Amino acid sequence: MVDPFQLTFDITATTVSLVLPAGLWAILFLLAWEHPLFAESIGFGRWAFWLLLPGAILASFALLPLAPVSDDWVAVSFAGALFPLLIGALAFGKVAPPLRRSLSRFLGVLVLESATLFFLVLPVSNPIIALLAAGGLSNGEALDLWIVLASLVWVVVALVLFARGRDARGEPGPESSRSVAFGLGLTTAVLASTFVASAAIPGVGIVEQFPEFLLPPIGAGLAAAALAPRVFPGREEFALPTAYFATTWGVLLGADLLRQPPLYGTGPAGLYTIGGAGVLDLVYLSGLLALAAALAGHRLAGRTLVLAETKTVPPGPTPIGWLGRSFRSGVRGDLSETIVSADRAGQEAAGQARRLLDVPEPPADRPWQGLPVPGWVVADQANLDALAREGTTDPREGFRAWLTARWLVNLGRDLGLRRFATVGARATAFLIDLAIAVAPAIAVWSALVVTTPGDVDTLLSNVGFTASIYGFVAFAFLYLAIAETVTGASLGKRACGLAVRDRQMRTPAFSAALVRNVSLLPMLTITALGAALSVVFVLRASSFGTLVVDGFALPAGLLAFVTLLAFLVGGIGLLGALGALVIALSSERQRIGDVWAGTWVVRARWEASPPMPAAVGAPVSPASPPGPPPTS
Repeated sequence: MVDPFQLTFDITATTVSLVLPAGLWAILFLLAWEHPLFAESIGFGRWAFWLLLPGAILASFALLPLAPVSDDWVAVSFAGALFPLLIGALAFGKVAPPLRRSLSRFLGVLVLESATLFFLVLPVSNPIIALLAAGGLSNGEALDLWIVLASLVWVVVALVLFARGRDARGEPGPESSRSVAFGLGLTTAVLASTFVASAAIPGVGIVEQFPEFLLPPIGAGLAAAALAPRVFPGREEFALPTAYFATTWGVLLGADLLRQPPLYGTGPAGLYTIGGAGVLDLVYLSGLLALAAALAGHRLAGRTLVLAETKTVPPGPTPIGWLGRSFRSGVRGDLSETIVSADRAGQEAAGQARRLLDVPEPPADRPWQGLPVPGWVVADQANLDALAREGTTDPREGFRAWLTARWLVNLGRDLGLRRFATVGARATAFLIDLAIAVAPAIAVWSALVVTTPGDVDTLLSNVGFTASIYGFVAFAFLYLAIAETVTGASLGKRACGLAVRDRQMRTPAFSAALVRNVSLLPMLTITALGAALSVVFVLRASSFGTLVVDGFALPAGLLAFVTLLAFLVGGIGLLGALGALVIALSSERQRIGDVWAGTWVVRARWEASPPMPAAVGAPVSPASPPGPPPTS
């Protein structure tokens, strides 16, 4: 007989599991695109969306091996753990007062708490667990009680830190430990509740049942939204990134870190991965769920999504973005916004061309002056400036302003094209970087193939060999991101005279470097699989015997090597061709990763062209059409 309550429960659990990721992604998207300045100010702008959704999906096979434990290996997933932790850290460091210093203190306290609790679940703590179990509790219940009691100690530590963050009158102090205490308290609460609700199942991993896995992140998000005004008056937006960061850490510590040790050495050698389920892992989803709950609490309390006060200014729209804004305003009939946005599009186009061509700054009211353009271009921009100041009620003037801005944007783009790297130069630089990353990996794979006993099947199932393949993807990805962050160019780009820059022609931030290189992960994965297996077939060719084809005896290992080599070259070639096509069709010579990150690949060595000696004409009438004066 079917139990209707159990059937309803199962259907609800399945529906939530399927709908939850898409719903959380939609909330993150709406936050980043509908409220871009607010989202950027709290660390959840568009770059966070690109890294958390398409970036995390592409990084599904990127694991960072940490260490061998007995016969097993422990690794951490880029998609399921590292990306969420990085985004949380950057967001917390952006809004936590005092900026950045609170982040380092918070991470230091978390490391100390993690080490303490990890020690408590090791076998050395079993006598204490046995003592607690003497009262009639099972070992599992005794362990849960032990972790809860230890977590209460850290809650007391959080309260002490919070008390230190107030002055003699009990008012919040400007330089205090309140942000660390607030984050520590949330993290510890999520950690304890997650540990109690989760279980370690050999052969399966760490699991939590529905609806228990929903309660800690939702509770943390609502608590953060409710308590933030009391902890930080006037800075209620602090609740959103803190809820995300604290919940991500709490789930990671309470489930993956504390629940995994009993699994080590319990069966066949395996690769245990923190955040191993990628975008479906609780470490990944719980932070987003807490962010959504905090956002809901924020709105239910009647608070507006105002710009957080940070030391960094969120980037504004690009010239194309301002042009699109002008067009959309015109469709709505908002002539004032149409003309103002068109004027900004022309100014931004001039500024972008100036940065790319290393042209000195002009007078404030002549953004095109000094660029290699005719004098009437300067006059057209002055015309737009005057129209934006004076305003108009004539729809034709709004359309003329948009047309003027469109050709100014196209002109600025054409001027900057000379600075962008060619497709051939970028392809050459990437092949050099790939060779630099593959060379040490081949040495590692060769050593493993030579020293690992047994047949080929044993070698391919060896956990260390599998970890080395994943490790290559992580190593190559981090090499590119770190090199571009530190020096602005990888070794391959430096050899080809190229550099990576953001839209202000500065070395990209680490987050931007991660976003732009995450699109290369499929190609790096193909390289890892093809190169590692090719080494196996070359060094173990004698293990495969021969194949007889039309009376000819052919080495099976050699045929397998040729097949894998074709797979490697073909995969890299196909993905490379698609990337080259995107670069060639892009107006700013960007591949998809550059579009996500807002970066360019430019020629590092550049000599600015002398400006055209053109007289600056007086501003023409706002009603005058754009373009050069008529000639007879």
